[in-house]
Amino acid sequence: MKKTVISLLSTALLAAFSLQAQKVWTLKECIDYALANNIAIKTAGLNAEVQEIEKKNTQFRRLPYVSASASHNIGFGQTQDNTGVYVNSNSQSTSAGLSTGITLFNGFQINNSVKAQQYSTLASLENLNKAKEDLSLNIASAYLQILYNKELYQLALEQVDLSKEQLRQYEIRYAHDKIPEGQLYEIKAKLAQDELSATQQKQTLELSLLELSQLLELEDWKDFNISEPDSQIMVSKEALQLPAESIYDQAQSNRAAIKSAQYEVMTSEKMLEVSRGARYPSLSLGASYSNSYYDHSNYANPSFKDQLSTNGRSNIGLSLSIPIFNRLNTTNNIKRSNINLETARLQLENTKKILYKEIQQAWFNANTAEEKYRASFETIRATQEAFRFTEEKFNSGRSTIYEYNEARMQLLRTRSEQLQAKYNLMFSLKILDFYRGNSIHL
Repeated sequence: MKKTVISLLSTALLAAFSLQAQKVWTLKECIDYALANNIAIKTAGLNAEVQEIEKKNTQFRRLPYVSASASHNIGFGQTQDNTGVYVNSNSQSTSAGLSTGITLFNGFQINNSVKAQQYSTLASLENLNKAKEDLSLNIASAYLQILYNKELYQLALEQVDLSKEQLRQYEIRYAHDKIPEGQLYEIKAKLAQDELSATQQKQTLELSLLELSQLLELEDWKDFNISEPDSQIMVSKEALQLPAESIYDQAQSNRAAIKSAQYEVMTSEKMLEVSRGARYPSLSLGASYSNSYYDHSNYANPSFKDQLSTNGRSNIGLSLSIPIFNRLNTTNNIKRSNINLETARLQLENTKKILYKEIQQAWFNANTAEEKYRASFETIRATQEAFRFTEEKFNSGRSTIYEYNEARMQLLRTRSEQLQAKYNLMFSLKILDFYRGNSIHL
């Protein structure tokens, strides 16, 4: 009985492990997993955290500083007394102080630095979002490539099954002396060729699965597989109804690359104001308090309490600093800031142009693929009829095996082209939806 229970538990555990190993991934699961585990995303996230810390540091510059100090000194040997006579005396002294200060005005450099760092922090967050967008697109592309390779593999297996059926029929004919032995070997050669093509296509499929698992940074990819959603649901042609310019207008307001470049321009504008602020005088307010205690061995020293009440000293004052000449550092910093601002503006313009080109290309590819995909159905219908006619002639002995194989290959090429057009259409439409701000999940 005990062995039976152990056997059942072992079977259940093996079944559970098998189900876990056979888990298939949806595109959403792939993207979510990658965003949570990808090293580049984590690095971009850490950079955003650093920028957030820098923003707080810049904001804290508005606060006053406070510092405390203390010292204790011991003296030995000759020293002058209050009459000017040198005597041999030991002494001790203890002093402590507290100081504070705050900048009242420095050409608005602190305020502009705070705003510049705020924009820089926002830019780093958008860079993080851009990294996520790029990774999501790469995963979607790899995901669709797997689906495409799966269908090509199934197509190759169909060709193998067809060749096997032909071989079976030819073996029957050969057994009844209805065909020469040479034709039988020609069919066997065709079967071997189809099996080789299927093997190669399987390897291509496995390689695409490996590439996606590497994007996800999975340690074990051998049991990795993806789900196969309904292709009709995946092919949403809503984006084709819009011109590329309209999609570009939508993309400008939601693409992280554009937002990041805009924030970089804003950062450079404020840093230019910071550089200009160095030309203005700076005004600061400061205050301090100090006290001390002295102990001489040859004198009657006042008590610690009495000394603290008489030795205290307080200060408060304003400090004004007027820049006159600093070896043209301020002038050169302003020039450098102007160059950085112009560079940021050019980068923003270039980012917009790149985005527009990408959308134009995706829109053109989507329309071209849609036309090819739509036309492929009629082409396949005609090619299937041609193949059926050639197959009938071949089976009745009115055409050669070469004509038959050429008709088969033509049908295979047509079906492969239709698959390619379908997945090109899928990916192009996903890119267009992505630029419109829609989810890339299938």
